Amino acid sequence: MDVHASEKEQIESLKKWWKENGSSLITGALLGLSLIFGARAWMNWKDTQAENASNSYAVMQTALKQNDLEMVRNQASQLISQSSGSGYAVLAALVLAKLAVQDGELAAAQAQLEWALEHAKTPQLENIARSRLVRVLIDEKDYSQAAKVLAETTGVGEYQAIYAELEGDLAFAQGETASAAAAYRDALALLPATAPNVAYLRVKYENLAGKDAAAQ
Repeated sequence: MDVHASEKEQIESLKKWWKENGSSLITGALLGLSLIFGARAWMNWKDTQAENASNSYAVMQTALKQNDLEMVRNQASQLISQSSGSGYAVLAALVLAKLAVQDGELAAAQAQLEWALEHAKTPQLENIARSRLVRVLIDEKDYSQAAKVLAETTGVGEYQAIYAELEGDLAFAQGETASAAAAYRDALALLPATAPNVAYLRVKYENLAGKDAAAQ
């Protein structure tokens, strides 16, 4: 048996195989490396974005304490435009909505709250945005939209009393005093006696239900 011939054939076979498959191997290796480094770059970018959003939110909070409303609006707008996928952006929209309400700009507040509701990623932020949006819609006398937003509530948890009160506010705004009183009664039943808004809610209920109903 010619050992050298056998080795030569093996070398030729290897050359042929490499010619046919080598480029695929290189491409695969490069693709694998690009995926690895691409994933790392993506994670680094995400970390940087999160850090920037956190810093902007901290600046906005400091500006709020100092009543520097121009800085608040600038930082909040930056968060919404550059970090729309973060919870900080939703919080920024809630702040802008509050400022808009204080300025009597209900349409602007509604827009911010609708954005916050759409982008909220936690039940807590979603319920905050939804409950505030309903209040603004009631103030705007857009009762049908307020009812629609209320009807879409799910998994309200600790916000059940808040939504019951909002149902009462909506009914009262439309002159439905009996329904409003019933909703306020439900809200009171859901709240502990030490809740900060119990006294005001009880006044609203008693004004509609009368002293006899209030004693129940």
